[in-house]
Order: sequence, then structure tokens, then C-alpha cells
Amino acid sequence: MKSKYFLLLLFLVVFQFTKAQTVVNEYVPEDLDEIERYLKRINSNYTNRISGPFSSKVKKVFKDRDEKVLKSIKDSSYVFIPEIKAHLDLILSNIYTANPEIDTSDFSFLINNSMLPNAACYGDGMFQINLGLFTTLESDDELAFVICHEIAHKYLDHSLKNVSNVIATINSKETKKKVRKIKRQKYGQTRAALSVIDDLSIDILDHSKEVEAEADSLGFVFFSKTKYYKSKAMSSLSKLKAVDDMVLHHNVNIDSVFNFESYPFKKYWLKETVSLFDSDEKINEFKLSSDTLKTHPEIEFRINKLREDFSIKDEMVTGSRTEINEIKKVANPQSIKSAIDLKLLDLAIYQLIEKYQSHKISSDYYCSTMAKVLKSIYEAKKRHQLGKYVPPKNNFSDEKQLNTIRLFLHNLELNETKKIGLAFCEFHKDDMENYETMRTTHEFFKSINQ
Repeated sequence: MKSKYFLLLLFLVVFQFTKAQTVVNEYVPEDLDEIERYLKRINSNYTNRISGPFSSKVKKVFKDRDEKVLKSIKDSSYVFIPEIKAHLDLILSNIYTANPEIDTSDFSFLINNSMLPNAACYGDGMFQINLGLFTTLESDDELAFVICHEIAHKYLDHSLKNVSNVIATINSKETKKKVRKIKRQKYGQTRAALSVIDDLSIDILDHSKEVEAEADSLGFVFFSKTKYYKSKAMSSLSKLKAVDDMVLHHNVNIDSVFNFESYPFKKYWLKETVSLFDSDEKINEFKLSSDTLKTHPEIEFRINKLREDFSIKDEMVTGSRTEINEIKKVANPQSIKSAIDLKLLDLAIYQLIEKYQSHKISSDYYCSTMAKVLKSIYEAKKRHQLGKYVPPKNNFSDEKQLNTIRLFLHNLELNETKKIGLAFCEFHKDDMENYETMRTTHEFFKSINQ
């Protein structure tokens, strides 16, 4: 009897140990050292070929960028999810096969956990695809065009040209003359200096609309050789344009989401206090400023130019390739999880509501995850640390929906927070009674409300 009990115990221990070993940390690649060596190698290969005036300074910009990317990987800014990586690799394979003239030996695509629908080419062979592209675009065809656009930036060496031009300007006689003039000024030195610095800031990803259009054009040439529908090049740009200057455009209806018969929504939870610093001048906290998506006039310009140059017509698409829908099932929850892991609780709530109401996540995932976020908010309030994870309403921000969530969370008293948590769990208990995490959270709120 004892031997059987021992064998059973041993089996359970081994099982739990094995299970623990298979847990995947999506932010840390298993082959981190290998990735680091590879990225350093392609950066070195690229910078070794840079020559001409001020080449040492140009090389330093690209080496510094490489170090920032590597640091970002170690800081969990990227995700390494096998399903998404495999899907991206399949699209890349289709593009590479259709365009054998492109030397892809030093190409490396990384997936950033940002919810912004964007992509970037760093010049030396490193590319970034944001998680937000997987959740925003609706077909592999659209994603393939965005990738071709980024590859075109690399093929045309736009980053090197941009950095070289800025550094040449910084070291020009005209700039040195401006600096000497500023030094002689008795007043307004700071403003004048900032003006010069702003004009000469180095950004590998900063391209003019003409350069973006050039990348669109060559990117479309690459794209048109693939199996993907040509008209989807236009729809991909149109979708990025439709994102609008406000990324968070979904009406969250916070007063409906947290309105329960057992604990009705209180109007004063959304009451604003008048600030001496209120202003009509707005900022955009989520302005998209990478090298695929710029401002709307630029995207409109690019769409029109692409249509005119290639006479692109709308296709009668039958059986449009929607394999990306399977990846959305992974990408949408991951986008929410990344916000939670980064303690961006306001963004987590926004995404949970938006994705649930848009049928992008399941009911059980929404309920169990929202309950967990409410628990985190309660605990943060109890420690007087909510401000660490949720900034107060920003009167200078144009993000109305995010501001509504922030106002709501900061107006809640601790006692009200625990009551909302319990009311939410009680209201949705039928949706999650089979989920251990939900039951645990429900029990937590019941215990603190006694």
C-alpha cells in the first residue's frame, strides 16, 4: 500500500514539474542569446558597408539603435508566440519566393507587443511588426502589403539616406553658423536652440510623404508578384487611415458596463473637477508616428498616388484569404495581457470592453480577465498606488474614451471598488462558473464585502 502511495505521489510531483517546465513566457525567447548574436551580426554587416563623410557618426546611430532594440527585447517589449511567428513566417516565405531578387539573408522580423497598428524598418535588416497590425488588419493580403512596404524601405536604403542627410546637416557650415549666432544672443537662447535641435533630430523611422509613397510604389511591385490580391494594398492603407488620429475610438459606455441591478452606476463617478490648467490645446497620447502610418493627409496622398501609378482597380474577391482570423484569436487576448502585465490597467479595461463588444474575444475570457483587473485596481487603491498604474484624467489629451476610464477609476472610493468587483462577478457568474480563476476572484470579492 505504501509503495503504491509513493508511486502515485512521485507521479504527481513529476507531472507538476513537467507542466511547470512547459509554461511559456511569451516575452522572453528561448534562444535569446542566439537572437542577440544574430542581430549584432546583421548590424555589423550593415555598418561595415557604410562609407563616406561622417561615416563613423552614421554608424554610431545604427549601432545605438541596435542596442536599444536588444534592450527592448530584454525589457519584454516584444512577444515570442509560436503561432503568430509561424503565421508571419508563412507570409514572409510567400513574399520572398515571389521576389528572389531581394537579398533576405540578413532580415529579422520582431513582433512588438504594442496595440498600435504599425510597422517599422530599422535599416540594417531588423523589422518590427506591432501586435496591433494583427488585430486591426482583416486579411493576410493586407498584412503582406504592409510587409512589402517595409521591405521596400530597406531595399531603397531610406534609413541610411535619412540619417546621413541629417548628420551632414548637423555638421554643415550653415548649422555651425546658426549655433554661433545663438551663443551671441542675449535673450531667447533656449527657444532658438530648441528650434535648431528640433530641425536636426535624428529618427531612423522619420520619412517624408514622398519617401513613404516611394516605398508604397516599390512595395506594390513586390506585392503584385505574390499570390495576394492586389486591391488589398489599397484596403490596408484605408484601414490604417480609418484608425483616425485617435486609436482608441470605440465608445466604451462605462456607465453601462458597470451598471448592475445589485449595485447601480453612480453618476458622480464620471463627474469632473474643474482644473486651472484646462485648455483647448489637445495632445494625442497614441499618435502613430512610425514609418508605415503617418498623418491622414499623407495616407490620402499615398493612396491616390498608388492608385494613379498602377491603375489599381477594386477586385471581385471570392474566398478572401482570412487565415489571419485564427491569429487574431491569439493576438487579441495577448494585446490585453500585455497591457495587464505592464500594469496599464486603463488600457486593459478599454481593450477588454472594445474587444468583447466587437466580438473579438470570448465571453468567458472577458469576464474572468475583467474580474482580475478589478481585483488589481482594488489592491492598488488599498495600497494608495492607483496612480502608478492609472494616470489621472488628462485635460490635454484628445483620447476621450481613455479619459473616461481614468476619471471613473480615480473617482471610485475603495469601498465602492470592492462593491463593483462583487457586483460584476455576481452578474457574470454563469459565464465563468467553470473557470477556476473566476471562482477565485469571485470568492475574493465576497470575502472583502462581508
